[in-house]
This record gives sequence, C-alpha cells and structure tokens, in this order.
Amino acid sequence: MLRFNPFRPNGFAPSTIFTGRMEETWALEQMLFNTLNQNPQHFILHGERGIGKSSLLQIHRMLAVGQISGNSDKANNFLVVTLNLEPTDTHESLIRKLGLSLQTTCAAASKGNEVLKKSLDFLLRFEAAGVKLRDKPARQVVDPLLELTNAYCQTVEDIKGFRDGILVIIDEADTAPASAHLGATLKSLSERVALSSNNVLCFGLAGVSNLISTLRESHESSPRLFTGFDLKPLSESESHDVVKKSIADANQKNLRATKILPDAEDMIVALSEGYPSFIQEFGYFAFDADEDFKITVDDVKKGAWQEHGAYAQLGMKYFHHLYNGKIGSDEYRNVLHFMSTHSDKWVSKEQIRQGTRLKETTLSNAMQALVSRGIVNRDNKKGYYRLPSKSFAAWIKGELQKKNGGDTNNTADA
Repeated sequence: MLRFNPFRPNGFAPSTIFTGRMEETWALEQMLFNTLNQNPQHFILHGERGIGKSSLLQIHRMLAVGQISGNSDKANNFLVVTLNLEPTDTHESLIRKLGLSLQTTCAAASKGNEVLKKSLDFLLRFEAAGVKLRDKPARQVVDPLLELTNAYCQTVEDIKGFRDGILVIIDEADTAPASAHLGATLKSLSERVALSSNNVLCFGLAGVSNLISTLRESHESSPRLFTGFDLKPLSESESHDVVKKSIADANQKNLRATKILPDAEDMIVALSEGYPSFIQEFGYFAFDADEDFKITVDDVKKGAWQEHGAYAQLGMKYFHHLYNGKIGSDEYRNVLHFMSTHSDKWVSKEQIRQGTRLKETTLSNAMQALVSRGIVNRDNKKGYYRLPSKSFAAWIKGELQKKNGGDTNNTADA
C-alpha cells in the first residue's frame, strides 16, 4: 500500500507541523508590524546547518503574505522578494539578482491590476551592470546600485495604500563572498528608501554563524542594521511534538493509520538531539522502514543505519567532507570519536590523549592537521580543542554507534 510519509528531510517544515521558535516568531511578527508602520526592522537568522533557519524563514514569509494568521486581526499583505546567493556572486550579480527578483515579484503581483505599473515600467528601464532586463539594446549604466535603489524607492511609493511593505528574504546569505558587498548594498538600499515617503522595506537574512562577519567585511557598520536570532536545538518536548504532529498529519492523509510506539519516538528524539533536520531524516526513514503500520525501535534503527538511511543522508548533506574527505587516517577519526562524546565543548589535549591512547607524536600531528583543515577549532589558550558544532558531534556519535554495534563508549578502539 502506498503511504504518504509526513517527514520532509529535503524541504521546509510545513506550518502544520512547525513547532517551537515561539520567541522568534513573535519577535519577527512584531518586526513586520513595525515595518508596515514605517519603522523597518531587519533581521538575521543564524546558527548551525540543519537547525531550521530556512523553515522559520518560510513560516515568516507565509505570515508576511497572509497565508497563515498571526496575532493581528488583519492579515499581512507584504510583497515578498526572495533570492538565493552563490559563492561565485559578485557585487554586480548581487545587484542584478535584487533587481530581477523585485521585477519578478512586481510582475506577479500586478496581474489583473495597474497598481505596480509605474514600478514595472521603471524596472524595465533598469539594467544591472550591463545585463539587460528587457529585449532592447542595452544602455550604459553609470551606477547600477543607484539604479537599483531608485527601483525599490519607486516600488514602495507605488504600493502605498495597497500593500503593507516589501520583505526581501535572502536564504543562505552566508554563501556569497565578502567581495559581493552584501552588507554595504543592503545598507545603501535601506538608507535610500528611508528617505522616501513610504519607508516600508524590510530585509530578512538566514545563514550560518559566519554571516555576521561576512557582512562586517563588506561594511563595518552593516551588522548594526539587523537584529540577530541565534537559533538553538529544539527542546526535548518540542522534538516529541514534531514527531507527534507528523504522524497525525500522515493519519489524516493515509487510508490506514500508523502508530508509533513510545520507545521508538523516544529514540528518534534522542538520535536527533534537537536538530529539526535530524528529526526529519530519522522520522522519514523510520516511517519508510515500517511495514505493519506500527513504528518500533527496530524500524528506527533500520532506518537510521541502513545503507542509504538517515545517517548516510545526513553525512552526504553535511559532514562527509569533514569526516572522510579531509581525513585519510583512522587515528585522526579516532580523535573526532572521542571529542564527540563532549559535544562541542572544549577538551584539553591531555583528555584527548587519555581517551584515545594515541602516542604523543601521532596525537600532535592529528591535532595540527584537524585544526589546519578546519575540522576542529582550537582555543587561544594552548591545548584546548572542540568540534565546530553540536550537530557534527551528534552525527559522529551515530557513526561510532553503528561501527561499535551500539556501544558509544568504546572510543579508544573505534
């Protein structure tokens, strides 16, 4: 029997199962309210990969366009401009993407009405860094950033009385290099629109924790433009809630209901350690492994450690390049095995020596290699090291558990 699997390891968590982040969602809704009242509030969602930044950004987008309700009696009605950045982006390509994304959004919103006609006419004259946005001979652009800011200024004027404002969402904003000048560009845009009579432009960025330093490299004061939210793993109760909501979602869609046993649910939560992406991976493969509409611990184990199961998928998406691609020595991986038992906490070289029983020369070479390759962080205080993230530590422990047949304590012989 074909079954709908409610877990989404490769996409956004839908609003029906989105759980937690109450403090952040409330603060973001307040920012939208301030923006529509011409006091724009810009934000950054940052944290480890797989922590749920994109899902929270998606929920915020749905709130901004009125797809889901918030705490106001009136649904929001923002224009939402979305774009993704690439490692190869330049300042010119960033400006082009901001212009093209605004043009696409305005074109879609203007269907059936004339509200954004002026903006569209203006955008059709806009050419970013010599790249045409229309099928006519290109003209020379003296200052593409000025052209871009003029386009946004025209649009906020055109939507007055019809839309609440413009929300520009940039996911994985950390991907672009500092040379793309993201911080400086957004700062210039916000300052120019602030001089208009309808100051309702808001920026929302998401990325790993180095995003703030990337913005600062672009313009020293650009991080001051944003309010930052450092996302942490979900609590144990929130993780349980995600699993329960997912199973309930499946049972609304499938002809036959699926039950998950309490110890199986506990295992998914324990293996996930609060990471939303982990919950989705382990949940998906446990659901897929189940054959009798009753998810058990055995189903969770099978889904987690089978050849192309949850741990294999998490490794491919996040960690294999660190664990395998940059390391050729089992002794070096043994160091990671031991350090993972301390999550992302600082541990001394002496602790690592005692835990791994490696010779001094081997251990020194291992630590030097792991630090130089960006796999392990070193404290300024000589001799202390840690893994770069809790999620990496959680995944390593899962790999170790598979290797040791369920025994996560035998790190020295792993």
